[in-house]
Amino acid sequence: MIRWSDALARLQRSDEAHVLVSVIGTAGSVPRNTGSKMLVTATQLYDTIGGGNLELHAIEQARLLLQEGTSGQRLVKYPLAAALGQCCGGHATLLFESFCHASQSLWLFGAGHVGQALIQILQELPLTLNWVDSRAEQFPTPRMADIHYFSPADPVDVMAQVPASASVLIMTHCHDQDYRLCHQALIQQHQGLIGLIGSKTKAARFRHRLQHAGFDQNAIAQIESPVGLPQIGGKRPMEVAVSIAARVIQQYQTLADTQVPSTQLSLPELNTIQATLTGNPHDTE
Repeated sequence: MIRWSDALARLQRSDEAHVLVSVIGTAGSVPRNTGSKMLVTATQLYDTIGGGNLELHAIEQARLLLQEGTSGQRLVKYPLAAALGQCCGGHATLLFESFCHASQSLWLFGAGHVGQALIQILQELPLTLNWVDSRAEQFPTPRMADIHYFSPADPVDVMAQVPASASVLIMTHCHDQDYRLCHQALIQQHQGLIGLIGSKTKAARFRHRLQHAGFDQNAIAQIESPVGLPQIGGKRPMEVAVSIAARVIQQYQTLADTQVPSTQLSLPELNTIQATLTGNPHDTE
């Protein structure tokens, strides 16, 4: 079994949404003691707070919080016999701490000179990184941790896996491949950033081809090309990478400003926690 602490470190690095469930108070007979913890994601469970109906209800509550998409804390008291039908008959107070950061997912298509320079910057940012290139030998050895690598025969096949809200950067070694990736992104009605590397001439040619393929101007305008902040010039791979990375930072900071605010515990709930931890549960009644 993977311990909750080990899983927590990994999830926070990858920014995957998760809920930490802690037993902060008990009375009578309960499955686990105060201090027991488990970690819940949309698809995985790490560690345990004792199993049984208490754990099942805790998992259900945690995943409801994930669906709400709000970071914060929530306190829930469970009478094991009356509410959950467990024969041990005690009471457990659980603290749910949800970390529902919007998943800042980025898909980088291309592992050429600019891609290699760019990934060095991106891996220092709060992003879930996915790197795609048909040439597996282009990826660095050893491969960097916390980056998902894809080496399909045709990178366009991977585009179907890209979430609609993710950021997509296109800079493969082949102009035709770049075009087909742009074409597929528009077919999928991609909503996130679509950035295409290249000159203004390349951008104009792609817009012309996409228009002839039947896409309207509004759809084509979603593709930012040349991608990057125009204030940051230069043609060296790292100079281009810095410009593109700055645009990515601008994008995810703008998204963060629109997120649902976190929910915090109320004063009575904080008093309950304090009383429970100090061994005076009747102080809150």
